[in-house]
Amino acid sequence: MSATPAPRLETFLETSGVPRFDLPEALEASYGPFGLPERVVYANFVASVDGIVAVPERPRSSALISGGDPADRFVVALLRACADAVVIGAGTFRAHGGPWTAENAYPDAAEHFAELRRRAGMDPAPTLVVVSGSGRLRGPESKLRGAIVATTTRTAENLRGPASGAAEIWPVGETDPLDPAKVVAALSERGYRRILTEGGPTLMGQLLRAGAVDELFLTISPVMAGGGENPRPTLAAGVDLLAADPPRAHLLSGRSHGSYLFLRYACSPGDQEV
Repeated sequence: MSATPAPRLETFLETSGVPRFDLPEALEASYGPFGLPERVVYANFVASVDGIVAVPERPRSSALISGGDPADRFVVALLRACADAVVIGAGTFRAHGGPWTAENAYPDAAEHFAELRRRAGMDPAPTLVVVSGSGRLRGPESKLRGAIVATTTRTAENLRGPASGAAEIWPVGETDPLDPAKVVAALSERGYRRILTEGGPTLMGQLLRAGAVDELFLTISPVMAGGGENPRPTLAAGVDLLAADPPRAHLLSGRSHGSYLFLRYACSPGDQEV
């Protein structure tokens, strides 16, 4: 295989004991050693220096915040390449074109991500899981082909449109809003070991409040977004994590590329030490 044209990230922190995969040489040359636990729920977000992860009034605002940085796109792709399932909220599904695959995030290294999945004995692509209490998902049927739509029992009974023909409909819970922790538990019970969530911030806030996130990969972009005239969300929108014992994060690794930081945290409930 040819060397990947991905940027080389500089490592400034790496704790001991982090798992290591048998990465293709080209991927390890760019990122360094990398691995995940056998069973893990992990999240990936990009945030501005001032902590903003989305600008609701702007379409595809995550790309605006990341600036389309190739190192960030590479990390997005690497995390997808290691996932059995990618879980997103309905808003994220409607806002982006997909597919939620490694090669779509970073096409120039597609052959290396495919090799990583072959070595790990994984399917060619992760399963897309869309969490939607209402079931209102716009877009062509092809966007949902092979996906799972996790929704309420009532919505599952009445669901019509593209989702019903292309995706597997999972009733999870009786009422809206859904408990995303139950979605993650259902995936685990079905044999999905490494579960990646890319948000959005409302879904992420619910998962953090439930203590369902094991690790967080956070890219800090040098962009400064500001709060805007209407509040712009952090990565845990719509929840007060300080109301009780707040979740804690322990830094596992840190990398940089130019003025971008790539941080990896282990997460734990507020009454536990990581």
